[in-house]
Amino acid sequence: MARPNAEIRHLLARTGFGMAKREEIDALSGRSYADAVERLLDNVSPKPFLTTPDWLNVPLFAQIEANLPKERRDAMQMERREDQREMKAWWWAEMLNTPRPFTEHMVLFWHNHFTSAINKVNRPELMFKQTALFRTHAIGNFEKFVKAAAKDPAMLVYLDTNSNRAGNPNENFARELMELFTLGEGRGYTEQDVREAARAFTGWRVVTGNTNAGFRVEGTLHDGGVKRFMGRRGRFDGDDIVDIILQQPQVAEFIAEKLWLNFINDAPDPAAIQKLARQFRDSKYELRPVIATILKSDAFRDPENRGALVKSPTDLIVGTFRVLGTPPANPSLFPAVGRALGQDLLDPPNVKGWPGGLSWIDTSLLPARNAFMFGVAAAVEVQATGMQTLATQARRDMRNLPVTSIDANTVKKLGAMPGEELAELLLPVPPAGGPAGPGGALGALLLDPTFNLK
Repeated sequence: MARPNAEIRHLLARTGFGMAKREEIDALSGRSYADAVERLLDNVSPKPFLTTPDWLNVPLFAQIEANLPKERRDAMQMERREDQREMKAWWWAEMLNTPRPFTEHMVLFWHNHFTSAINKVNRPELMFKQTALFRTHAIGNFEKFVKAAAKDPAMLVYLDTNSNRAGNPNENFARELMELFTLGEGRGYTEQDVREAARAFTGWRVVTGNTNAGFRVEGTLHDGGVKRFMGRRGRFDGDDIVDIILQQPQVAEFIAEKLWLNFINDAPDPAAIQKLARQFRDSKYELRPVIATILKSDAFRDPENRGALVKSPTDLIVGTFRVLGTPPANPSLFPAVGRALGQDLLDPPNVKGWPGGLSWIDTSLLPARNAFMFGVAAAVEVQATGMQTLATQARRDMRNLPVTSIDANTVKKLGAMPGEELAELLLPVPPAGGPAGPGGALGALLLDPTFNLK
């Protein structure tokens, strides 16, 4: 069998979860590279692969909890915590099972951009709707995306827009809209702009009740007065503020740089960023063309940029288990593994999200990451040999792993591959020489330091 196409492997690793199955690589290898990129973009879907959770059928804010007996309120809170756990497990299952990993890659990218946290929002159905919003706009129009995100119920709760009222404006959303979502920290706005923008978003609310749940503007709470924002004067509302922000050239530069950091390396080329930004502005903020340009660029295709990024915990976990076996439909153990490795999905550390890069392998997280991979290598040995006796450390590392999701037939098939071919499938660059451990040749590659890269 021919060796894996290295360029297609790199494309799938960067648009998926750090690596790809052999059959996914082979499916695109017969096409031209440009056609392979377009095929991936065509497959980005606004709909999830898995069936949505049953609890989503409960009407949004169907009951006003303050009017309920304490016992019922406590019971609802327990139900909600269970639904939160199920929501996290559902998204892990979607990433592990989807035939369109590029879709979930972009959902995760936007989750780390338009951040919200389920622990504060406290409504798993709102977080589910937010991830659905990210699928809908994943590679669509950024202007429409920003306006939709600003009205998203989870965002309204998370950044306190839901308590923003005339006469007592809350600045949280207005500040993060400019600092984190569109312009970048300290770029092109003033504190006065933040205050005036906050006034424009007053009265934006999550609708309560059994019907028409979602967003509305509460007129009695909205400040309809004249605002002075970025050199403009008018009776602006929230959409007007977004329109004015998107007229600033820094927006295209900021998003182009974030896309570069996501797909290419951690050292953006200023000239290339300016060129991408011009394309982004000229297309009226269409994401797909600029992403296509990035994926087809010389910088992306340069072999020097393979292995230039560190896998996030989600990349490491999802990519590994997609390649090693068929995951279960509801992998309840995966959220805990992600949390142990530093990425508790749907609960980012703060509104800035996860910083990524080398922070994934700092001294506090690297031991947990190494223990995870040692446990996976031990599980590979169990599935490959059927042996029951393992070293104490291997048993300890395996204890909380979803070992049964590693498919024995897949492991044996991978183990039968020639060493160089297997290395080219699993690693972005030649192996550095990993530590001795369980799992034979396959385990050695899983434990190789370069397995942490993509």
